[in-house]
Amino acid sequence: MSLELIRLANEQRKTNVVVEELLSTKEELQETRKELLTTTAELLKTQNKLLSSQSELHHRIKDLEEESHHFQIKDRMRRLAPSHVGFTARLTNTITLGLNSHQTLIFDNVYINVGNGYDASTGVFHAPVAGIYVILMTVSADGSFLSDDVEVVHNGEPLCRAVAPHMNYGGCSCNAVVRLKVGDAVWVREIYHRSDDHIRGSYYTTFSMGLIIKDDDGSSSF
Repeated sequence: MSLELIRLANEQRKTNVVVEELLSTKEELQETRKELLTTTAELLKTQNKLLSSQSELHHRIKDLEEESHHFQIKDRMRRLAPSHVGFTARLTNTITLGLNSHQTLIFDNVYINVGNGYDASTGVFHAPVAGIYVILMTVSADGSFLSDDVEVVHNGEPLCRAVAPHMNYGGCSCNAVVRLKVGDAVWVREIYHRSDDHIRGSYYTTFSMGLIIKDDDGSSSF
């Protein structure tokens, strides 16, 4: 074999080796590309999850800020609510019941009304503060007819009842301790619809209430 042929054969072998290496490198690059594409897809998924988590975190922070603001307002209202509530009122003049069924007794002469819960125009007390209240009611009859039957009611439900006999200007009392929510109503009314129930005025018929324990959270329920 001539030297030229030998040289060409060697060159061919070298070229084949280079081609094989290039082919191998190409395969490796393709694998690397696939891996990069997979990694990119995973990174995009992770990025989307992070963006979603960031959005959720933002909403949660906003909700917490709103809750904090709500609690601050509620706490401020609780602290600003009066700690002392109470009133005492009496009938100025003797009255005759029987105007309507369950007629409300209006104690029109108010001695004290801390917290402004009692309305002398309606005879109804609305609790400005939630808590436990004591109720004191005294009624005196006027005349010598039938007895005066009255009751203290909470939101229309009786708490206690009393009967004052008319003979010798009989008197009676009705006392109770009750837990009230803000806005609950308490008043005194006749039990029976009679036109000859006479209730003595002046200092003989009185209605009083006072807050003895204030609820810490400003709300209460039965």
